Amino acid sequence: MHRILHVIDKLSMDGVNPSSCAQCLIDWIKHRDSRRFEVMVAVLRASDVGGKCLEAKGFRLFYINKGKYSFANVGALANLIRQEKIDLLHLHGYSAANFGRFAARKCGIPSVMHEHAVLKVLPHQYAMDWLLRPKTDVAVGVSANVREFMIRGRSVSPDKIRVIWNGVDLNNFKTAEADKVRAFRERFGIADHHLLIGTVTRLREEKGNRYFIEAASPVLREFPDARFIIAGDGPQRDTLERLAKNLGLDGKLYFAGFVSEVAVAFAAMEIAVMASLTEGFPLALAEAMAAGKAVVATSVGAMKEMIQHEENGLLVPPADSAALATALVRLLKNPPLRYHLANAARQRSQDFSIERNVRALEALYTEMLSNRNGRA
Repeated sequence: MHRILHVIDKLSMDGVNPSSCAQCLIDWIKHRDSRRFEVMVAVLRASDVGGKCLEAKGFRLFYINKGKYSFANVGALANLIRQEKIDLLHLHGYSAANFGRFAARKCGIPSVMHEHAVLKVLPHQYAMDWLLRPKTDVAVGVSANVREFMIRGRSVSPDKIRVIWNGVDLNNFKTAEADKVRAFRERFGIADHHLLIGTVTRLREEKGNRYFIEAASPVLREFPDARFIIAGDGPQRDTLERLAKNLGLDGKLYFAGFVSEVAVAFAAMEIAVMASLTEGFPLALAEAMAAGKAVVATSVGAMKEMIQHEENGLLVPPADSAALATALVRLLKNPPLRYHLANAARQRSQDFSIERNVRALEALYTEMLSNRNGRA
């Protein structure tokens, strides 16, 4: 039995909802080969909503909480490695990658540095990554776009990087209970004849939700029976609600807040939108595709890898509400195209299954653990 310790900076980005990385950890642990791998999680911060979510599911968590920049994290991680007889560290986030690589080398075990997003290149972090370059055994990027960022912005040798797409549990999105879907729509006064266009997102600037809101007005001019919904929460909620009100979208565009049953939300929609300005690997897009929705997404990050334009979705430029509105009107005018893209999206979603994701990670663990220096 191999003992794997995931080390992560924090498990909630906004203090309100579990992060997408927290969801990945839940799925990885749930779908692991329990005969071969025991998995635990160490968080560098204090307990938060994401940690409580994992604890509620019975997962083992350790809270380091020595301070974001404190090198006491190295000693604390090293002690935890020895105490729990850890065989391999799996590192998520800047601080986890920094302190985790030191701790892994101190204890003579391999580590995987996992990057989930394309981030702003920070000079002090670039310097730290350059210093730790010889201590980087293997790195994982969630898309080809993230791989390029790791080379350019995190000083990782190209030969050490593996691209492994994240995954979702496709079974959760095959069907949704009709009563729940009906109740979801009725909650916002969305009638059967209304065509619902929606997004599942976080209300943060990089998610581009303002462009989704701005696209609603031109769509409504051609399709007055269209309705719009934003499922998610975050620091921009007040700003976005004011924007929608100023555009006269009351009764046409709804803010659903955090939605726990994402499959129900997607099932209630005719079209799903991802308006992000940047993305690593958007789990919500994989979920929308698995739910069999026609998707309009911006041509950024992994979305360019997940969607083939005109084949299983439509791609539009980022930060372009007019282009987004045009694509939505096109789909509303052309139901056969909508149905074709929806079916093709569901087929494409098979490449983003959690089973494929977990098996790829476990194959990497096995390869590293069979090698004394941890290199794959």
